[in-house]
Amino acid sequence: MPEFIPQQLPEREGHFPNTGNTIVELHRLLAIFLSSRMFAELCVNFPGEGFDPIYKIQEVEADEITRILLSLAVTARVVDDREGKVFELVGSDCGVLQKDMARADCVPLEIREACNKIIHAQKVRFDVEEIGVQKYMNPIIYLYGTQQNEEWRATLDVIKFCKEYVTLVCYF
Repeated sequence: MPEFIPQQLPEREGHFPNTGNTIVELHRLLAIFLSSRMFAELCVNFPGEGFDPIYKIQEVEADEITRILLSLAVTARVVDDREGKVFELVGSDCGVLQKDMARADCVPLEIREACNKIIHAQKVRFDVEEIGVQKYMNPIIYLYGTQQNEEWRATLDVIKFCKEYVTLVCYF
């Protein structure tokens, strides 16, 4: 079967994700974090001490956060690669990066690198607090991985990430 080559300009080849849809994903991501405490306040049974429907609903938070973050990160990288790495020119930080956990120094985590760390993280941990009988998530995520035999840790400020994402990605 022959390959179909669409009649389009060469600069329109490649992936062109609908970045307008990412606004909905960003809303969902923020809503999970901003509602997590309220869900925790509604729980009445300690986990494992009887059925609590609110606890059951809250159990999906981490999986949904992962799904959304991966989708957003891949989309942002596609857009940045397509646009010639423009994020480096106009982006600001959305967290901090400790490139080598054997050393204490940190650098600002810019959105492109945040997306890289989201995609390549080997461990993902959430910033949690407890209220009543249940834990809830704050909008901070800790990502861990290894690059060139050095272990790194990225601290992602989810609110800053979402603001930066809208500013840089959603208008391409």
